[in-house]
Amino acid sequence: MVALNIVEATNRAMAKDKSAGRPYVAVVGGGTSGIGSYAALELAKVHGEVGQAASRGLRVYILGRRASDTLLGELRAACPFGTFEFVQAKDLGLLKDVDRVSSLLIEKETAYSTQEGHAAKVDLLVASQGILSFGGRQDTEEGLEWSMAIGYYGRVRLVDRLLPLLTQTVSPPAVGHVAFVMNPQLEGDIVVDDLSLRNPKAFSLRNRGSHLAIFSTFYMEALAARNPGTLSLVHYYPGGVKSGIAETSNLGFFIRTMFRIALPLMRIVNVPEAESGQRIAFLGTTSVYPPSGDKAARKLPTGTSVSVGADGKVGSGAYRINYNDDSLKNNDKASKYRADGVGEKIYEHTQRAFQTVAAGKKFEE
Repeated sequence: MVALNIVEATNRAMAKDKSAGRPYVAVVGGGTSGIGSYAALELAKVHGEVGQAASRGLRVYILGRRASDTLLGELRAACPFGTFEFVQAKDLGLLKDVDRVSSLLIEKETAYSTQEGHAAKVDLLVASQGILSFGGRQDTEEGLEWSMAIGYYGRVRLVDRLLPLLTQTVSPPAVGHVAFVMNPQLEGDIVVDDLSLRNPKAFSLRNRGSHLAIFSTFYMEALAARNPGTLSLVHYYPGGVKSGIAETSNLGFFIRTMFRIALPLMRIVNVPEAESGQRIAFLGTTSVYPPSGDKAARKLPTGTSVSVGADGKVGSGAYRINYNDDSLKNNDKASKYRADGVGEKIYEHTQRAFQTVAAGKKFEE
């Protein structure tokens, strides 16, 4: 466990790192409420508390379906000198909408960076958009299962589309970080010969959860290997955190009511909102979560060490991290799939889905 005071001190130090010569830029998918909004708000508070004279500057893009004037007001109040922009999405479960939003975001950040006189760069991408679904299979118009489309395909498409800004070369050098908020602990058996779970017998709540988790880990490993020295990715379990996901998901009356009844009891063991936001911001600490092949000499915050990667190797560039910023124990089933080359199959499957949809066709694999 990384102590919260170390997390907070590290985030303050990052906020004051003026050697970068440019503002810290974060993108938060699903940032209008819940975990994403906590991350955005804590980034704003950290920079606001160190003050305009000490802060390197901050720019945060919030991606979501509906703008939250309350959240934007809180962000601007916490950091009056920061820039906070809402980028409206219609449906982040549709790849064509992810592409549209990504293009708009790249255009906005390029304009800002040109005006400021530096290359366009994203320092931290938080992918937290998602829904709860306990029913049967529902496909989007693009041929992807609805919950997987939002929780996996749409998220990794966002990462892919923003890779030019995440891996942008700047001076001094800076690594792009991705915080993929899901749950690596759901990794279990997957249906290797039916990755899309199209067979009704294969489609179950357990299989869908395992596919979401293992797909996320393996895709991040593939990206880390393909972008050595420039990209660090974390599959992050946030723990129990107050979230409005039950209200924004298409749940039946009974399940929605159960969530409302359970919520007061869950708060007893929940991770506090402010701590959750601070810990997600900490995932952008390059010395603790370095990219693969990192050869730079980096000073670690007191009380920390270089994290063990998802593949069991220290500093591998792709990490499975618990809510308290500890590395999660390597998963035996995932290790076997990795050894059998399933990770590459998942990456290729995902790329085929992207290419098929981009060509205007329905993905039917």
